[in-house]
Parts: sequence; C-alpha cells; structure tokens
Amino acid sequence: MANSDVFTLGLGLTPPWRVVDQRLETDRQPNELHLAVAADPGARFPCPSCGRLCKPHDWKELSWRHLNFFQHACIIEARVPRTDCPEHGVLRITVPWARPDSGFTLLFEQAALALMREMPVAAAARIIGVTDQRLWRILRFYVGRAIERLDLSGVEAVALDETAAKRGHSYVTVFIDLDAAERPVLFVT
Repeated sequence: MANSDVFTLGLGLTPPWRVVDQRLETDRQPNELHLAVAADPGARFPCPSCGRLCKPHDWKELSWRHLNFFQHACIIEARVPRTDCPEHGVLRITVPWARPDSGFTLLFEQAALALMREMPVAAAARIIGVTDQRLWRILRFYVGRAIERLDLSGVEAVALDETAAKRGHSYVTVFIDLDAAERPVLFVT
C-alpha cells in the first residue's frame, strides 16, 4: 500500500477525492506535513444548491489545518472546483472534510470544541497551536447554529440569576425555563 493510500484511508476520503502527494517541511517549527488532495480526472461534482452532478467550471487552491500527525502540524491542500449547474449557475462546492470558509477540517474543529468545553479558549489555543481568535470564530459558528435551532416558542415563564464568577466584576447570568422539568437552562452568559 502506498503512503498516499494510507493517508487517503486515514482522512476518510472517498472518491473522487484521494491524497496524491505528501511532503514534510522541517524548516518550520513545528514541522508541517502537507497532504495534497485531488479529485480524479473527469470527476463530476454535486451542485451545492440542488445536488445535481455537474462538470467543474474552474478550480481554486485552498488549504485547511487538520489534526496533528504525531508532533507535526498537518495541512490539507486541494484544488476545489466551482460547478457549472444549468439551474443555479457557477458555485463553489463544499468539500466533505471541511465546512465552507472555515480554514479547518471538521475533525480539527471537533477536537478544538472538545478542548474548549474543558478549558479556557486561550489554553486550548496554546495546546492546538493556533490563535485564540481563530478558535473563538469556530465556537461562535457552532453556538450560533445551536441557537438558531433552539425553539423557545413554548417558554412561558423565565427566571434568571446572576452570581459573581470571580472577585471584582465578572458575573455569570443564567436564564431558565421555570416550567421545564428536564434541561431548564435556556442561556448562560
């Protein structure tokens, strides 16, 4: 089995995507493993709007930070097409390993969220090796998505409590649904 096949399996890539090259840059600290991902020649891609398989219109080189490979930072690089859908026009496809405009793989974001759940964002950023601002963007995206799915239409009575989290002027405010027997917390800030 070739090295690229091992990386393809490890990343969970499915056709038409596969790892076609890898290189380790040792002139940087930490070292960076770059994995080049490409689509099979002649592949068609689903339109992001309707899912119809379309020819690629053009390509753009993109990269994403992935989980470390041993002690090496891992970067995935790929030429990503825009499809030419007869109904929706030219649109950039969504790759299966990352959400649009993220700069991180889904597995990286999952690991970052798990760390941020257990420790301050700045500490998680030091462990992962990215800035805390980038981690805050990940957190805001997923919290925003969770809030959008939150259905508060049945809430009739709300209570709130505020308490000092530290000495000085740091407070935690908790909002609860007074009628909810299970999971009454609506919001914490």
